[in-house]
Amino acid sequence: MAPLSHVLAWLALVLPFAAVLAAFVLLLVRWSRLRRAADPESLLLTAVSGSLRERGELAASLGELRTVHERILDALPTGLLWVDQRQRVAALNRHGRDLLGVTPGVAGLEAGFVLEPFPWLREALLQDPGPPLRLEAGGRRWRVQRIEAPDRVGALLQFEDITEAEQEERRRQLRERFAELGEMTAGVAHQLKNGLAVLKGQGQLLQREGHGAAEVLLEETADLERLVQRFLQWAKPLESAAEPLRLEEAAAQVVAEMKRRPVSQGRQLLVQGEGGAVGDPVLLHQALVNLLENACQATPVGGRITVAVAEGRLDILDEGAGLGEETAVRMLRPFESGRPDGTGLGLPLALKWLNAQGADLRLAPRPEGGTRAEIRW
Repeated sequence: MAPLSHVLAWLALVLPFAAVLAAFVLLLVRWSRLRRAADPESLLLTAVSGSLRERGELAASLGELRTVHERILDALPTGLLWVDQRQRVAALNRHGRDLLGVTPGVAGLEAGFVLEPFPWLREALLQDPGPPLRLEAGGRRWRVQRIEAPDRVGALLQFEDITEAEQEERRRQLRERFAELGEMTAGVAHQLKNGLAVLKGQGQLLQREGHGAAEVLLEETADLERLVQRFLQWAKPLESAAEPLRLEEAAAQVVAEMKRRPVSQGRQLLVQGEGGAVGDPVLLHQALVNLLENACQATPVGGRITVAVAEGRLDILDEGAGLGEETAVRMLRPFESGRPDGTGLGLPLALKWLNAQGADLRLAPRPEGGTRAEIRW
């Protein structure tokens, strides 16, 4: 037992000394670390490292914010132009670039240089912020608005092409007017038809009895019957078919028919291209007859009428005097004729027949002269 007591006594003496020694070593280690941390060069390096890290994080955040900003601008359905106080293009969103046909790298360039082809935008930038303005430039209709912004931001301009929207609104109004006039015309046409039947019968009796006035009476009655037939066609509800069509074949049939009519004499009729669509062959034939007849009447003797065919579209090009924008819209209204002897129903009927099969009709002047009748599915 003595050796064990000696060991325990020895441990009792050594353990406190070992604890003191361990504490002293730990103190030396901590003091050494504090001394190294207190080195000015080390402190400077630590500060620089922390600053660079924070700046990197800030740059990454700014980059993400810039990306979000650009995506928001590109998501806008209208064009947005931002010109800063230095008269440089600060931003032009994707839709705006598409409308103007400019490249993405215009940011930072002089606004006067970028907008040189677009004087209407430069003028709009000089306007005070206010309600949208409608103007015409480059053959298109535009809605432009200077947006209120702080002076330090510069000038913000919102713009959009409203040409198709305005044309669609006009066509919608025409379709509504067509429906109203169709109901009214149906009743009137039936009454006229009954009265003309009586007049025609009396004229035939006078003709058999040898009266000279009978011929004039029958000719006038026939003209009125054709007019009434047009009225009834106008008022008649349509149930269109939907089947695949070869547009070049449909156009060739109508051109062959028109060449046999006196109205096309002395004029050259051509069909170019090919394409298909889904529509009603009978209604398309009737619409093309009306449009080609109108084109022949507008084209002088010796001129050419071309039917240009493509996928889902037909263009009828004449060499007449041409139409202005307002006149082109007016000609599609019922009873608006450009000829003294016209009924004003030829083009509106063509529009009605085309609308019934999912197509649309638009008249536009040709730069080289004449009119383009555009049919689009």
